[in-house]
Amino acid sequence: MGCCASAAEAKHAEAKKREDKHSNDKVYELDKPEALAQFLQDADIRLVRAEYFLKLLQEKRPLKRRQEAEVPSETCSSLNHGVCSALVPHEEVQEWAQGRQHALIVSISHAWETREHPDPCRFQLQQIWNAVGLYAAANRAVWVFYDYMSLFQFKRQTEAQNESFRRSMNAMHMLYAHDSTHTFRIESLTPQDVWNTMLDESVPVYREETSAVEPRPLRCLTPNSNPYLQRGWCMAEIEWSSTRSDSSMHQRIGPGSEGAEHPGGRVPMAPDLFREQMHQAVFTHRSDVESVIRLQEKIFFQKVTVCKELTLSWLVPDQLSALAAAIPHYTGLKRLRLLHFKCNNTEADKFGEALARHTTVAELEFLPDDGPTGCAMVK
Repeated sequence: MGCCASAAEAKHAEAKKREDKHSNDKVYELDKPEALAQFLQDADIRLVRAEYFLKLLQEKRPLKRRQEAEVPSETCSSLNHGVCSALVPHEEVQEWAQGRQHALIVSISHAWETREHPDPCRFQLQQIWNAVGLYAAANRAVWVFYDYMSLFQFKRQTEAQNESFRRSMNAMHMLYAHDSTHTFRIESLTPQDVWNTMLDESVPVYREETSAVEPRPLRCLTPNSNPYLQRGWCMAEIEWSSTRSDSSMHQRIGPGSEGAEHPGGRVPMAPDLFREQMHQAVFTHRSDVESVIRLQEKIFFQKVTVCKELTLSWLVPDQLSALAAAIPHYTGLKRLRLLHFKCNNTEADKFGEALARHTTVAELEFLPDDGPTGCAMVK
């Protein structure tokens, strides 16, 4: 195997200089549960109990803003704790970080389907419960990060709420890149026929005219039908989530995710390629573009340069190309496992050439899908 580390290390050094220039905020480690718990407490981010999603579904209520979800009257029945608050207290998260309580922490990556409310038709709510309910049914605590319910929303009324939101946004990658979290992404939007049947249904949303949350018909809200995969923040969440050392911790859920053809394996995109895509992505605020690009670059190098074991499952050919571009940056990688992947001769050659130039990989495990597409890599 040849030498390719020097160029990758140079890019890492350049990224570190840019990171130092743009960030004065506290830096949290991405591999320690204690760091995640501390970030959630410092930024006052609240996780949501899985059972609360079921309660909202059963009562046919849409997701609530953080401000309304944290009131004492919002409760749910937990298998382990009886009736308890809808949002998980920071004290419980600290217990989890110390190993005294067990929970699966899941971050939801999703589109906002209207300006005023992300999920007015309860479509995402159903997909979330379909996924996390399987774990809850097995008597396992599941705590969910969902931005609308976990972060203080517009209009934030106090300086503490504004500071909480600022700190959250400055390190949002913690929820999607940390080794102690999983990411479930919902790529599908509410089906049009469902949307049409609910146009006259009311959705509680904040109205600046009255400074209160009031019911408004769906038809009066401002829709956003941009596809998930074209939205800048969604693309960033995919990238952060793909930097974990095991791709099975990042899954697509909802329609289109069923079956072996859509398992959702992803590889982190090299920063140069990500920058190109970002300039074509849709942002509500174009001013976010450069900060998202810088943060992706920072997290990419922070994660891949220390990764020693990498397990990637259910990759399709275009993801093999992404891996060929990313593998030179894994400068400390010792073991690489590719499981249930698909590729063709072109992608196999491209990846093989990149791997041949790598200097540290000592152990390889390939388990391709059956058929000629998988056999190309073996050859």
